[in-house]
Amino acid sequence: MTFSEPITAMDIQYMLKRKGVTQKALAEKHGVSEMTISRVIHQKLISDRLFRAISKEIGLDPKVAFADYYNWDGRRPRKSSSAN
Repeated sequence: MTFSEPITAMDIQYMLKRKGVTQKALAEKHGVSEMTISRVIHQKLISDRLFRAISKEIGLDPKVAFADYYNWDGRRPRKSSSAN
């Protein structure tokens, strides 16, 4: 499966639903809360272990499912200055 645009949290939730996997089931399987799974999917909480587990469930490489995290070069984005 290839994607022309970055995968969003909604895309991940949709793919999990199509596979019949709930956030509750993922949480129980990995010993965390449902809220933790939700926060990881929305990248409000960073967890390489859970990024990889969620990616495995939806059948994608973590570098595709969570590209923002895995492709981050460690630099903060620059604020664009507007010309007045």
